[in-house]
Amino acid sequence: MSSPTPSPTGHTPEGGVLVGSEDARRTLVLFEDPQCPYCRQSEDATGDVLRREISSGSVSVEYRMRSFLGPESVRANNALALAAEAGHFDQLRRELFAHQPAEQTGGFTTDELVELGRRAGLTTPEFVSGVREGRHVDWVVEREEAFLAQDPDGTPQAQLDGEWVDAQVLYDPEALGALVRG
Repeated sequence: MSSPTPSPTGHTPEGGVLVGSEDARRTLVLFEDPQCPYCRQSEDATGDVLRREISSGSVSVEYRMRSFLGPESVRANNALALAAEAGHFDQLRRELFAHQPAEQTGGFTTDELVELGRRAGLTTPEFVSGVREGRHVDWVVEREEAFLAQDPDGTPQAQLDGEWVDAQVLYDPEALGALVRG
């Protein structure tokens, strides 16, 4: 058995990216795929609520990015891993959802990812070369296998303090806000 591919920096031991304080009162683990239209709908509906609750210290969010929707998701998650290393994960994540291509249409090309990275403040040669060479692709594929075992029902899905959340709450700003503050 081969040893696991080393994790990129900026990730939790589980392979997610923590947005917010490690000392937040509650932790939401959120499974998303950058190509998932339902994840985009969730971000559009409740992303501002989560950012507000993160800022207040009510919750931190550990994003565990899935790539089950194909090579486009793998490319996008490689770029997100690079963004996490540079401290720009959530900025790029939001750009990806704002410019999400239809599922499995060949979107999220390397050129598109470099441009979306630029919009998110990622302009270093390290980021650009990492996107072009697929620096973390093997790690992304390994994480998908692990995340599939943790989240067999698809995206978006979430756990709050280790308990599964009704997925419909992820589309309801008032319900999600009340849940994470509760």
